[in-house]
Amino acid sequence: MFISNVRRRAAALLTAGAAAAAVLALAAPAGGVTGTRWISPQQAGYTATGAKFKTITAHVYLRNPAQYAGMAASYGHSVQLWSPGVVATVGVTASTSGTAYMPYATIYDRTTRQVIASNPNPHWCDSRDKCGENIGDPVPAGADLLLKIEYSHFSPTNSSVAMEAAFTPPHGYTHDVRFGSGISGQSFTQARVGTDFGRSPWDAFYAYTPPASPVKIAGYFGVKLTSYSGHTDGLSSWWVHHKLLAQPSGRDLVAIPHNLTNRGHDFRTWFVPKGAQSSS
Repeated sequence: MFISNVRRRAAALLTAGAAAAAVLALAAPAGGVTGTRWISPQQAGYTATGAKFKTITAHVYLRNPAQYAGMAASYGHSVQLWSPGVVATVGVTASTSGTAYMPYATIYDRTTRQVIASNPNPHWCDSRDKCGENIGDPVPAGADLLLKIEYSHFSPTNSSVAMEAAFTPPHGYTHDVRFGSGISGQSFTQARVGTDFGRSPWDAFYAYTPPASPVKIAGYFGVKLTSYSGHTDGLSSWWVHHKLLAQPSGRDLVAIPHNLTNRGHDFRTWFVPKGAQSSS
């Protein structure tokens, strides 16, 4: 079974400082190959292109979702691998009326946008590798969450995708699922990570009330991508990275990522205030 040891909380991300102004400037991050900004109806974060990716890993600190109740009804965090045929995504979602997150793992048909498989044979294991078949308890706010997707291509007819959502403290549980059918021979040419608002990678946003000033949603750290050739690096590398700006069609911006830090391994996402929203 595909289970990773969850690392202890990494060093804190750089403090916000003058982030209120910088987050709106949307300056291009330094280093690596920087691509154009992309608009997403569902996610604010980053995507990498220009390579074939077999693994994506990211950590995120789970903030109390109730603090965002005045802005959105729900949100989440995910990592995703996109091929021409399928989209694999693992993450957590939270209602801003509560204080916990629920994990999920789903594979979609990219053409029809229908679910191919969702949470098959999930396992939960604690830090002592005691495992069970149940989904387990929700992930509490205050946890450090590890999200990981790994694609193993053994032959044209024998491939698998393993997805993991692991967190510590307080329980150290690991939500580990494997997919085997419908994913052989895939070429994952996009790797995405960020803050989600829709129910699928193509969903538009629902009700959103912009804050008076920029509000930090999440800090992502330790983002790593591994290509089919075995090269591992952050978002800023020889492949191309793009900012994902969360914006429903015909509406203003909802959330954006800040610039990459720590050599392309870390970044933050922010709600866009009313005065800074613009379709341009």
